[in-house]
Amino acid sequence: MSLIFSFVLALSQAALAQPAPLNFPSTGIKKIEVSIPKGSISITNSKTQKDISVSVKRKNVNDEKKCLQTIEIQDTVLVVKVASENKLFNKSDCDYIASVVVPAAHNVNLDISSGTGAITIKDINGAMNITTGTGNVKVSTDVLKDVNVKTGTGSLDFHYKTCSGRADIDIISGTAKTTIELPETCKIRVDYTSGVGKLFNGIGESETFDVKIKATTGTGDLSIVKSGK
Repeated sequence: MSLIFSFVLALSQAALAQPAPLNFPSTGIKKIEVSIPKGSISITNSKTQKDISVSVKRKNVNDEKKCLQTIEIQDTVLVVKVASENKLFNKSDCDYIASVVVPAAHNVNLDISSGTGAITIKDINGAMNITTGTGNVKVSTDVLKDVNVKTGTGSLDFHYKTCSGRADIDIISGTAKTTIELPETCKIRVDYTSGVGKLFNGIGESETFDVKIKATTGTGDLSIVKSGK
């Protein structure tokens, strides 16, 4: 009886096992595209890795609904995508956890999209294009590069340690509350348009600027604060 139980347990564990991370040489990869409809997306760096590693896991390992996964290199772009099969009466919501780890010395641009998934980006010094419906977005990195964000209701939180050279932050949102944390030495210009939202600028504006922040929102507030405050 115990042997049969052990055999059944081993089969169950094998069925529930999630795929191991995939590794891709970072040489030649200029952009990473990640798209999931639901779950979470995490993109970070590593000081020990030489390759880019990608892990895509279902949140619910017992979910039998069908989802389509694409993880491949297309020219100079690493594509990581999860999408529902287009079944008329059995469409999965595809609740996944997508994690990408990039070598610290390799800077790449990002194109990230999600329906309801939370997005976390840490220590990736590249331009970013982010689109989400209700997922919260948190970005923390060293150098500010161009950022383009479109969101419905998810909160936006950006933290940068330095402003190095010319950069634009362009945000379009419905009700999202946005916080941008910058060094007080950053020279900025702000163009904020909102229905009922409020602007707080703790850095001030400069006629000669390095960073232009443009935000258009329905009801969302925009707060620009000094780093460390």
